[in-house]
Amino acid sequence: MEKDLIGDFKVSLELEGEKRISCDDLFNLLENIAKYGSISRAATEMGISYRYAWGIVGVAEKALALTLVHRQVGGFEGGGTSLSKEGSKLLEQYKSFKQEVDLQLEHFSNRTPPCKASSFADETAEVAFAGQHLLLASTMEPVETGLLDILEEAFFQSTGILVRHIALGSGRALELAKKGRVDMALTHAPALEEKFMREGWGISIFSVMSNDFVLIGPEVDTAGLKRLDYANGVKEVFRCIAAAAAPFVSRGDRSGTHLKELQIWEEAGVTPGGDWYSVSSGIAGNMGVLRLAQRKIAYALVDRATFILSRSTDGMKIYRGNEEGTALQGELGNVFSLVLVNPQRVQTVNFEGALRFARWIREAQAIRIIEGFGRESYGRPLFINVSEP
Repeated sequence: MEKDLIGDFKVSLELEGEKRISCDDLFNLLENIAKYGSISRAATEMGISYRYAWGIVGVAEKALALTLVHRQVGGFEGGGTSLSKEGSKLLEQYKSFKQEVDLQLEHFSNRTPPCKASSFADETAEVAFAGQHLLLASTMEPVETGLLDILEEAFFQSTGILVRHIALGSGRALELAKKGRVDMALTHAPALEEKFMREGWGISIFSVMSNDFVLIGPEVDTAGLKRLDYANGVKEVFRCIAAAAAPFVSRGDRSGTHLKELQIWEEAGVTPGGDWYSVSSGIAGNMGVLRLAQRKIAYALVDRATFILSRSTDGMKIYRGNEEGTALQGELGNVFSLVLVNPQRVQTVNFEGALRFARWIREAQAIRIIEGFGRESYGRPLFINVSEP
């Protein structure tokens, strides 16, 4: 009897490679708090300790820069606890995200037959790879959207090779690769990728998918961007934000998004700084930056998939992006590339397994997943396949 791999699917949130939180634990806890009005009762229902429950909430609040729950003294069960507005929105976003992941897994399971070996040689190769695992350091966007979970599950079903990912910015992903802690990296930082390859740390690099960066900001438009001619490009927009000292939130973490932002500031001839420019390197990914910008009524650079996925962009809009024709052609392009670590430079890597993943992600099965991901829930795919066989 075949094992039900879909039933074993779990989602976790890894924050800058430091802490891994079970999304099941976090969001089941939030849902039970909403239901019972008590974190003590919620913890009891889940079979976890009261202290552990508060620990989950504390780590998540710090990483996401959000207040998820409000505590009232003397409430039901010895002290009431309720979800904040942000906590309620985050719970609804997770339900939507999980629904999209479940839909994609169900479709994948229904249309993908079990992998069959066509020859003795193929069967021998399958046995050799079975039980292996690969470590992938990935930029946050494919993780936050859930796409990477789907790709890893599909690859496992096809090959028996398990891929585990660490979610963090592109700069840190490549640093982990240098240290031999991962076998490959999925990044979107062209300058860092070129340097990584030039110095001999990488042996191969493949473009996988793309979307575009978008400049978001408050609908009240404190910098007066609506007056600008689109033909001036995004550099003029950044100059306008700086001249108006309009609040701007930066990732500040050497991620691909942060490096793109710094590139635009440099090309605009502006050195950002002062009270209007907030560097928030402790925030978890573009989703955290988007929420912080929303709270501060500020501008920020994120990727389009994050903006679409958020569903809580009240008072925010896109001011510049390739798809709206509000940026020069290719100016805000955002390509995600898979980088394989050079086994001669870092001898601990599983290069053969990583190469197999690199070949698989450019085949029809992976391409279908990328091109279809997000279509049912959001009316459009969140990424565009750009890989070449």
